[in-house]
Amino acid sequence: MMARAFGLTVALLVGGCATSGGLQQLQPDAAAYRAVGTEPFWSLTIDQRVMAFSEAGRDGKVTVPTPQVINGVAGQIYRTPRLEVNIVRTRCSNGMSDRVYPDRVQVRVDGRAFEGCGGEPLMPGSLANTNWSVESVNGQSVAAGPANFVRFTQDRVSARFGCNTMSGRYVVTGGTLSAGALAATRMACPDMTAEQNAAGILSQPITLDWSSGERLTLRNAQGSIVLRRSI
Repeated sequence: MMARAFGLTVALLVGGCATSGGLQQLQPDAAAYRAVGTEPFWSLTIDQRVMAFSEAGRDGKVTVPTPQVINGVAGQIYRTPRLEVNIVRTRCSNGMSDRVYPDRVQVRVDGRAFEGCGGEPLMPGSLANTNWSVESVNGQSVAAGPANFVRFTQDRVSARFGCNTMSGRYVVTGGTLSAGALAATRMACPDMTAEQNAAGILSQPITLDWSSGERLTLRNAQGSIVLRRSI
């Protein structure tokens, strides 16, 4: 999204009070809050100690101590002399991918304004038109990168687990995916264990186990395939 005028909505504050601690009363071991934006590309992290903002094409980060959070009806506000953040609890899409986030985020850095989305990406409404990289098959890691993937169109799935590409139709009923018979290329590779195990899993109805909007486990009696969202 293009940088645009930045406005912190004072009316969102509850009595204008600030509370100690970080976003949503983060505990010391809680994961950092993350936000991203486009045009220009930028990223923000907030943890118990620091807020850090970086922008593509610019050297260095703007890093400041995390201030007390101001809790409002619609979200949170963080204010420091160099970096201000306004988090609004409303669904947000950055327009550059199929991801949807729980928050809209406004940032002002040294007087420059940015808008984007924040929080852990939400689960997609369906598998259609989503792309995934393969993390593991039956607990065994698979080589990272675009060579190993699972991709869904409206009614077809294609996948690769180190050697051959397989594809076919699929349907989702409730939380169960059924892929049916998948056609595959016929190359021979030195180690086809992951592919053979994955083919066995995909041949039977699969339970969709979402741990987040970014990670999905395909699971049944034959084993499990762990996937992570990709562009």
